[in-house]
Amino acid sequence: MTIETVADRTTVEVVNPTADMLESAGTPLAPRLDTLNGKVLGLLSNSKPNAEVALRAVAERIKETYPDLKIRLYPGSIRFEPELLRRAIEESDALIGATADCGACTSWLIHDGAQAEKAGVPQVTIVARGFERDTDTSAKVFGVPDLRCVVVPRVFTALTAEQAADQTLPLTEEIVAALTSTPAAEAIDTGEPPAEEERQETYTFGGATAVEAIDAFNEYYLDHDYGDGLPLHAPTREKVEAIIAAQGRPRDELILTIPPLHGHGTLERIAVNAAMAGCRPEELPVVIAALKAIHACPPPMNLSVLMSTGAFAPVILVNGPLVRKLGINSGRSPLGPGSNNRVNIRIGRAVALTLRNLGAWIPGRMDLDTIGTVRKNIQVLGENEDESPWEPYQVGQGYRPDDSTVTVLHSVGEWDLGSNHGPVERRLHSIAARTPTLTQVGFMTSTLAGLLGNEDGLFYLLPPETAKKLSEAGLSKDAVRRYLLHNIRPRIADVIAPFVDFRERGLVRPEWEWMFRLSPEEQRTQSIQAFNDPDAINIAVAGHGTPKEFVFGTMTTPITEKIAGIG
Repeated sequence: MTIETVADRTTVEVVNPTADMLESAGTPLAPRLDTLNGKVLGLLSNSKPNAEVALRAVAERIKETYPDLKIRLYPGSIRFEPELLRRAIEESDALIGATADCGACTSWLIHDGAQAEKAGVPQVTIVARGFERDTDTSAKVFGVPDLRCVVVPRVFTALTAEQAADQTLPLTEEIVAALTSTPAAEAIDTGEPPAEEERQETYTFGGATAVEAIDAFNEYYLDHDYGDGLPLHAPTREKVEAIIAAQGRPRDELILTIPPLHGHGTLERIAVNAAMAGCRPEELPVVIAALKAIHACPPPMNLSVLMSTGAFAPVILVNGPLVRKLGINSGRSPLGPGSNNRVNIRIGRAVALTLRNLGAWIPGRMDLDTIGTVRKNIQVLGENEDESPWEPYQVGQGYRPDDSTVTVLHSVGEWDLGSNHGPVERRLHSIAARTPTLTQVGFMTSTLAGLLGNEDGLFYLLPPETAKKLSEAGLSKDAVRRYLLHNIRPRIADVIAPFVDFRERGLVRPEWEWMFRLSPEEQRTQSIQAFNDPDAINIAVAGHGTPKEFVFGTMTTPITEKIAGIG
């Protein structure tokens, strides 16, 4: 029995939401070198500010002791281009990597260091304090749990070049030792207390009343970081079994691995987290489809959007018959609180809890967000297809109108717009003028290898009254997208302002160099189209009532996944 009362004491038994994590193979370190003299020392710079400065400073200091050492710099990006990393490994006898001082760059740098160790080349990674836990977890995920690193006191991006060198040079001997000797396996100090208890499949909590027992469960789960800070529904065995039974598939079926940690997302483990969110069995297929869409995000953004120090978060749009069948709110205030959004909230919470408990998407562990955002309480909404004059969003993605789908966009910000009243041209111009253009790392720079060009985009939610007004004027959804493409035109001075430092480090792509060469007056008075491709602009119809438009900035191209049937 899950809940039992005996002799004036009530107990509740709940299922562990974190079991079945994927364990890495555990490749040992590459053999260390007898000496660095006569060897080639490769410097892996991931393009972060002061990474190259720190690497060159420590390499020159090492060369004072080993005068026959050859030094080669490999300037790459956050996630080294595979060919560049392959060349660095082949041409070097040892490698030093820098810098690990944000969530995504830490994980990718550890990934690249692990590839070197697996190829037989010893390496050491320079890590900023505060990112030790991320480093330790990433090393285990990428299969080299004993990966060598040294820790500097401060993030390089906050320092001058001189300060960056000064904080790294005292670690020279430690760096040499990591490359030339085989120290005993030593865990990185993550600042966490050692585990005091063995993981259990179930936990039992008690109290004088059922309320006290549930309170004890919540306190324990929240203290162990299994929850999101709000009271949890008890994932009793009965609740979990009911969710599993309704799916018509084996409980131990591996649905997918859950990013960013790549934990085992079996049907049972996803069901436990859905039960903690209060989900009903028929809602689990939406949760699973959303997780698959998140998993399908291509590298490097698959880790970057979840692990970055930036405030990025998934938003989930649901289309098709399931919106009405499940009661997902697509009308009045679909991103808000309240009873109309109970299904939206349950599904979003289940996705977030699964990412937390199976993917370690936990602040300070694999999520290194500096400030955070309420959008990480993952938002779910339906498209208001009943009132929309246009084809549903999923049709534009190649699905049928009667297909139920989820679309995941990784948001970077949200803004209420509210266009002017009056003629369509005035309304559209108002929407374009009020749209922020928060360019991050997209087509202008090469700081992330493998970007396709539309990662920095926009996702508009237009209320039905706005969509109808535009449609009555003869405008299709595609025509609106193209209007916005050509009329969102920020000043050149504002576009290039965040990238001056990138240009100084040679990271701005050559085709955009002309903007930096304009005079200050030309930069202030001339504008430029903010996006290259209409595919960077997406539109769905949502909400109800007064035409108040809304837009998310996006860090990835939205990904649509069909929802599998239940049973």
